[in-house]
Formats: sequence, structure tokens, C-alpha cells
Amino acid sequence: MILKKTYLVPIDKCGVWWVNTFHLYGGFCRRWSGIGNFVKVSVRNTKPNNWIAKKSKFIGIIVQTKKEILKRDGSSVFFRNNSIVLLKKRLSSQGKEIVGPTVFNLKRKRFLMSFAGYI
Repeated sequence: MILKKTYLVPIDKCGVWWVNTFHLYGGFCRRWSGIGNFVKVSVRNTKPNNWIAKKSKFIGIIVQTKKEILKRDGSSVFFRNNSIVLLKKRLSSQGKEIVGPTVFNLKRKRFLMSFAGYI
């Protein structure tokens, strides 16, 4: 469950360490978002001499949350931190590759079709 003002870790190799959520897409007065939802974030901390500047704004998709996800077979999946993939236009990721596992439900999304590492 991701609320406004939540800090997220990007898992694509774009050189950003922390981002801050300030808008949740998907309805009027939306209170929280989960895996697969789009959010608008601002960059808070980057690596030195990075091509992405601080205070720049991006759209991202949530790929990992600490809140567990229940599957149909009764098992659950959860991750150690809340993670996001920063997106360009047309749903392509900012970084060249995605590091770490993502949820199998995101396999149907267009931008993750070429990446491996589904749970």
C-alpha cells in the first residue's frame, strides 16, 4: 500500500536512489495504490554526476510492496522494500534493465515483456 509522500526505491538502473510519491493515478480522492498502479514521483536523491537531476518529475509503476499479495492458490508474496520502475513516454523504462524480481501479474504490462525475473 503506497500513500502520498511515500519514499520508493527505483529498481531500474537509472542512477536514482530515492523518489517521493506525490500523486496517485486512478480516481478522485484515491488514498493508496498497490502493485501495477501508476504514480507520479519526484526525484529526491541521485548518484553524483547523474543525467537525471534532483526535483525532476516522472511517472512510474509500482512493482514491489512490503504489503503481502495473496495468490489464488492461497500463498502470499511480499518484498523487503517498496519499489518502482521510472517510465518514459510510451511505457518504456528510464534505465536499461530492471534488477530484481517482480510479480507475475505485471507480465501482461507492455514495458515488462522483455525482462526476466518474474515470481
